[in-house]
Amino acid sequence: MKKKSMFFLMAMFVIMLPSFAQNPVPANDLADVSGIVFDLSTFAGIVAFVSLVVTQLAKKLPVVETNTILKILVSVAVGMLASLLSWKFGWADFLAGLLWWQVLVQGALAGLAACGAYDLIKSVIGVKQK
Repeated sequence: MKKKSMFFLMAMFVIMLPSFAQNPVPANDLADVSGIVFDLSTFAGIVAFVSLVVTQLAKKLPVVETNTILKILVSVAVGMLASLLSWKFGWADFLAGLLWWQVLVQGALAGLAACGAYDLIKSVIGVKQK
């Protein structure tokens, strides 16, 4: 029974293999992306952008690196600014039908997601790990 089911799975794989194949891309069409590119049209893209910006700000400003609450506040502020700009310029479709204050709430949530809600709760409560 096991051999028959394995044979069936392999036969289905071989039959479906051409549908998984892709056309080869010419070498001159491959883009060499030298910089970091973030898609600000999605919530995850805004979170990734906020994480990058706050990390770089923390490297440049030592007070942000040492103070956890300040780092969270900067993360929320950058998230709100990135969301507001994405909404204003029409980059993000998921923000299109929202009001300005709803966009700011989305930005605050993106900032909290970028810094980690777990870290926020841990720093506010003051839990120490062993």
